[in-house]
Amino acid sequence: MRSVRAILLAVTASVVLGACSQKDPAATAIDAAESALAAVHEQAQKYVPNRYAEVKVRLDEARKAFGEERYEDALAIAKELPARARELSEAATAARDRLAAEIAVDWERLQAELPDLVAGLESRVAELSSARRLPEGVGQETLEQARDGLELAVDAWGQAREAFDAG
Repeated sequence: MRSVRAILLAVTASVVLGACSQKDPAATAIDAAESALAAVHEQAQKYVPNRYAEVKVRLDEARKAFGEERYEDALAIAKELPARARELSEAATAARDRLAAEIAVDWERLQAELPDLVAGLESRVAELSSARRLPEGVGQETLEQARDGLELAVDAWGQAREAFDAG
């Protein structure tokens, strides 16, 4: 009977010590995972939010396992997360670059089309302003609104060009 107790005590002690031996590595791995994710979270949330959320769920699972003293599970999950954070960073950079390329194409198109459109509007507003009689359906108030809107559009275009030139 004593030998059975001794064996049970030894097994229990080895299980407890085995679990404790995984606690520090699990905590270290979770800290490393948190740091890796914190380093990429801003860009990842902005450009690849769904993928970021998936990795964040895995980090939460590691924390939960650690809190439940399932250190081996926490360690296994946390070890994969720094590599996933690097993948997030690469995916976010690629998404940002794609978006920048799309914006550049749109900007070039706007730069080609908008000045002619504004010139046409300015010409038409000037023509209506100098007319003795306004066309049917166009009152003085409508003409004033057109002038004000045109002025706003010209100002907004100037601000957009400055912002684009500034980066």
